[in-house]
This record gives sequence, structure tokens and C-alpha cells, in this order.
Amino acid sequence: MRMERVRWEDWDAARCVAGDCEMVVGFSAGPRILSLRHGTSGNLLYRDRQDFRVGNWRLYGGHRFTVAPEGEDTYAADNEPCDVEMRERQLRVAAPLGTNGTRRVLVIGAAADGGAGFDIQHVMENHSERVWRGALWGITCVPRAIRVVALRRNANLRFWPGGNNAAFRGNYQLTPEHLVITPDGARGKAGWHSEAGWLASLQAEATLVIHCPEAPPLQDCVDDGCNLEVFTCAEYVELETLSGLVALAPRAHATHLQRWRLLPPVLAPHDGLALEAVIRGLAIASLPLK
Repeated sequence: MRMERVRWEDWDAARCVAGDCEMVVGFSAGPRILSLRHGTSGNLLYRDRQDFRVGNWRLYGGHRFTVAPEGEDTYAADNEPCDVEMRERQLRVAAPLGTNGTRRVLVIGAAADGGAGFDIQHVMENHSERVWRGALWGITCVPRAIRVVALRRNANLRFWPGGNNAAFRGNYQLTPEHLVITPDGARGKAGWHSEAGWLASLQAEATLVIHCPEAPPLQDCVDDGCNLEVFTCAEYVELETLSGLVALAPRAHATHLQRWRLLPPVLAPHDGLALEAVIRGLAIASLPLK
């Protein structure tokens, strides 16, 4: 993976290139993954131009690393510059130490299986003298004009209260195996448990697959048994993956791995089985050789 420091819009950032995939990681704040491109495609991630805020916390857009269950720590302000280290094969971007003594770190490398894309490790470090408890939560903002496909396998869907639930539920097409979400701007959120652990964003220029190969058991999931979640609103869609509950001892760390793979935009939403076969192939190729 090739890396260089760049100025991207109004951010200090690192540009990472692996094959024909490009990622821009901002470290003026966050950290945030600001841009993802495949070949000549445009940015496959959503960028916030409206300066959405919750108190001092800012959305920024792109990909962020936070914690669950949702609470004050989820929206802790992360507006300060990060520490950056460019290693031979990895980019490491570490946020400043939080008020509770934890630090959030993104470690990014080229796809270990040789596929098109990147591997993203979300690392939570505990520098306090107390045990930290929670789940690691990776959230990716993508443009609203997409479709989301995921493996369901009869899992129960949990719908969050609030928003226009009737319209929001109308965005979901369910089969026993898969679900297809076609956002129409309605605000709402749903989650479910999936051992397969993947979400696919079907966009006009590329298909982005986010795959978590180590899905937590149902009983370890902090959001009523959900490890995959999707939020939609008028401006964007969030693709969310969660680790299981972690009891992190002092001076220990925990990791939540996402594999981002970029595929051609050739699959229709009803081709869930074909997409699953591709993703299974990626997962098999990623297994260590015995």
C-alpha cells in the first residue's frame, strides 16, 4: 500500500492507494475516513456539507469509530488533531486520549487476501486504571441514492422508535435469506444479528462490501442482539457494524475488524445469492493457510 500526506479539502490527511483503490483518511480531527474511490469512480462515501452537530460532536461524514451502547461516549467530541504513523504496510491514526482514559485508533492496510480494497482495524486502548465496558462500533456514511443488500437468514429485525416508521419499513424488501433496503429519505433505523457479518452498498459506480469476519454471538451483542444496523435519513445512509460486549482491562486493547472490498457495479439487489457467493469467496481467500 502506498501512502502520502496530503491536503484534502480543508483536512490534513493521508492518501492510501492499494491497486486501483484509493482511500483518504483525515487526521485533523476524528479520525475519519473521508473518501473511498475505485478506479475512476467518484467518492463512494458521504461528506457532510451541512455541519451537523450533537453538542460539540460533529458528523463530518465518511467513516467513524465510536462505541456502543449509544450514550455520551458515543458522541464524545473528536475535533482534535490525531497522531499519525505511516508504517511499511499500515497507516495508524490515533485520536487523543479521551476523558475516560480510552483511545480510539484506526489501523488501515491493503486487503490481506489480495482483493480490491482495505482492511480496517478499530482498536480501543484502555489507558485508565479501571475496566472499560462496551462494544466497538464502526459507522460508514454513504450517499442516500444507493441500495443496501445483506444476509438475513430469518433473523428478527429490530426497528428503533422515532422517525417515520411506516415509511421507513416500506424501504425494506425481505426474503428468508436476504433483505434489500431502498432508502427513499424516510428517517429510521433497523438492526439484526448476522453470523455472516456483511453489508453491501450498491452504488452506480461500484459495490462496497463491509464484512466483519468475526461476528459476535447473539448473547454478546449490546443492541438487543444486533451486530449489523442501518440508519437512513434524507441526506445519507449509515452502514453500522458492532463487536460484542468487551470488558477491557487497564492497559489492554480490543479490536474490531472490517474488511472493505470494492466490486464492479454489476449486481442487482435481487442477486443476493450471487453477492453472497462473492463475499464467501473473499472470506475463504482471507483464511490463513494451515
